[in-house]
Amino acid sequence: MKKILFTTLLASTALLIFAKPANAEEVGKEQTDLGIRFETDGPNKPGSGPFKDNLALVWTPSKFDFGRQAATANIATYSNTVEDEQYIVVNDDRQGTEAGGEGEGETKASTTSAWKVTATLSKLVSKDNSATELPSKLTFTLGDPQSYDIGEVDPDTNDFLPNPIEGNLGKLSDPNNIIVGKSVTLEAGNTTATNIIAKTKADAVKGGFATKVTDTKLTVTTGTGAAGKAFKGSVDWSLDNTY
Repeated sequence: MKKILFTTLLASTALLIFAKPANAEEVGKEQTDLGIRFETDGPNKPGSGPFKDNLALVWTPSKFDFGRQAATANIATYSNTVEDEQYIVVNDDRQGTEAGGEGEGETKASTTSAWKVTATLSKLVSKDNSATELPSKLTFTLGDPQSYDIGEVDPDTNDFLPNPIEGNLGKLSDPNNIIVGKSVTLEAGNTTATNIIAKTKADAVKGGFATKVTDTKLTVTTGTGAAGKAFKGSVDWSLDNTY
């Protein structure tokens, strides 16, 4: 079983141009291609790939933010302050294996294996030296699975340069074996993975698959000892090539 953990690579490029002296004589001329790509700082962040010929996470939410709150010893629930739409997006561009078509004149279908995306929530720990843990759970709702058009292969990198999510979603073709977890609860510090979106068995359906993340909330079971502290944690998304 192959497991793919999502990571993000950020890079910056600077270009300096200097003028040629007026009396300079040109004795040669060559050309160097230059390109620059700015990563999104929006509600979703792109995967690092490679995407071509691979099963890969393309987009995941960039952050969940629950703002500044008054501490309380009672159970309290806070809503995600990120207002723009957030998604989990997978793309399957694997070559697959031929199956069926044993009879004369039958067409062989190329199938790819099942896969799944799961999630866990780390402990929420204070940023100060006290390392106070915040007992809490994260909940969100997943929308019906949709298709996603990742775009064309960039000839310079020989890999997909993923399209933005907006404007590139559509209806999945039927039949398909894509399911989502609908109502998801992640408990802070619990290492048991929870299913998010999955392809339940091998079939010939490939391409991009997306589910929208909505109604994201953080429920704190007790805020005792939390006054004046800021807490941080992370949601880890894992893509496995089996269901």
